[in-house]
Amino acid sequence: MQQANRERFETRLVEAIEDILREPLPDSRRNLLRVQVAELIEGVLFADQPIVETEITVLLADLRGFSSLSASLPPNRVSALLNRFFIAMSEVIVAHDGLIDKFIGDAVMALFGAPRRQDDDLRRALACAVAMQQAMQAFNATGVARGEPPLYIGIALSTGPAMVGNFGSMLYSEYTAIGDTVNLAARMEIYSLRGQILLSEASRRAAGDSIKIGQVNEVRPKGQPEPVRFYELRAIKGRANAVVPRIELRNAPRIKVDIPLVFRRVEGKKVMPEHLSGRIQDLGYNGMCADLPVCLPPCAEIVARLEPCSQTGELYARVVRTRPGPGYYRTSLAFTSVGTPAQQVIKRYVDDQLWRR
Repeated sequence: MQQANRERFETRLVEAIEDILREPLPDSRRNLLRVQVAELIEGVLFADQPIVETEITVLLADLRGFSSLSASLPPNRVSALLNRFFIAMSEVIVAHDGLIDKFIGDAVMALFGAPRRQDDDLRRALACAVAMQQAMQAFNATGVARGEPPLYIGIALSTGPAMVGNFGSMLYSEYTAIGDTVNLAARMEIYSLRGQILLSEASRRAAGDSIKIGQVNEVRPKGQPEPVRFYELRAIKGRANAVVPRIELRNAPRIKVDIPLVFRRVEGKKVMPEHLSGRIQDLGYNGMCADLPVCLPPCAEIVARLEPCSQTGELYARVVRTRPGPGYYRTSLAFTSVGTPAQQVIKRYVDDQLWRR
């Protein structure tokens, strides 16, 4: 079904439902109904689609930190916020002629190149990803005015072959894609920061000189013969309105941990002899957050030994900020010994933990 015909059909269905209810729907309910109608149409259209191998671009967008946010809000507010997010992202995906594959928790997966391939599948996927990050700015502006917390997403794009079609049985089936291309998108998304778009090697290569690239992250997972590279998309060239908004202050992903920390304070240029113990709560490529037994002021320095890099030496770190807690001081630290063997071991440890999730 062509996009224009499909939109007219969806509008007629929504209007028919309004006639049955005898009163117009509010915009939020109308938009949600349109998404639900689109899903029903897709279910009918794709019910008998055979499983074929084809090249697609998978787009996976996930809310950053939504689980912890959910714990601080009433369930009705969480569901309303999540529905509003899905509606906003669905509208962007449909506007770029993408196929909404599924909602997974607080993530949305879309396909470009299925059920039919087009010459501009990747271009539309790239434009869609940028538009989604831009749409989140308007989404948050509206939400903040309502007293809602801002939401941020990380997006991953992966291009390559996949098996696409109707999977399941007479009891339940769905039109979806499976294969390494989909699996890679799911792993990449975990590495994406707030407001960031990551591209696979295949996506970046296929896009060529049409895009501007930022940070490149090389990951060496255990069991993988070659390193895996993720490329940060900054903008689509030649399109003034296709620039990814800058949001995240961090420059690397972090993981939740519970790792013992042994450290010594540095005063002046002298390392103090007393060994102190703490526990690391989260860990990234270039820093950590730890619960320490002493209050250290901003810019204070320590030399620390971490369990993951116990065989490769100590790390130097500088205090960014400190917050008191019950019986400890939660301290954010930035590594100053970047590029050392110990810091490289930390990066590999973080990458391995993320890859295995």
